[in-house]
Amino acid sequence: MTIDLYCHLVLESSTILTAYTLKTFFLNFLKKLLLVVSVSLFLLFLFGKEMGKALSVHFSEMNDRRERGSLTSMDKLQCKALYNSMIYLGWLFYPEAAEVLHHYLYGKGADLYLEPNYMRSSPVVQLALSGMKTGDLKTVAFRQNKDWRLSYAVNGFTLKKKQNNVLLSQKIIFSKDRKIVTDLNFYLFKVRVPDGLIHVLEPSPFVVYCHWQL
Repeated sequence: MTIDLYCHLVLESSTILTAYTLKTFFLNFLKKLLLVVSVSLFLLFLFGKEMGKALSVHFSEMNDRRERGSLTSMDKLQCKALYNSMIYLGWLFYPEAAEVLHHYLYGKGADLYLEPNYMRSSPVVQLALSGMKTGDLKTVAFRQNKDWRLSYAVNGFTLKKKQNNVLLSQKIIFSKDRKIVTDLNFYLFKVRVPDGLIHVLEPSPFVVYCHWQL
């Protein structure tokens, strides 16, 4: 056997072994991942409601400390983590809400235009428009479960119906009233967050708007 042939066989064997090792590693990793996900979902199914209640109480107590002016450094750190997590995860599932929240914290008060793709098709918006005539102006507030996605972005918005188009707008400034809350719907459980809690991060009020052709 020549040296070249020997080297070729060794290299080929190494390649096959490496591919087999990678495949085995990937399959083992996938099995462990599926196990972790399955157990996590099972635990959420069993204890999700209790966890949601515990988190809701935690955020309520944190908001109480905000009102008393007794927030801790850990409270402020948790608020920053909470709202930035909402933004980053929101880009995947609720892009309008993520954009509004990001702008509230980092937009320095400038107006924000949203693409109307979802807004115009929202069942809440469609229902409101169906009862409006050209020239009408209406303020629309609704229960979150009527449209979770829309509720995370705007609620208490104004619709103006013109001859050929619609304008939707709202001044974004979260209430500091402890009775005003937002439910985060994780399907297996819900977490209630006081609207006023975001003021820990000193957001800047702004106007969000979008428009589309009829």
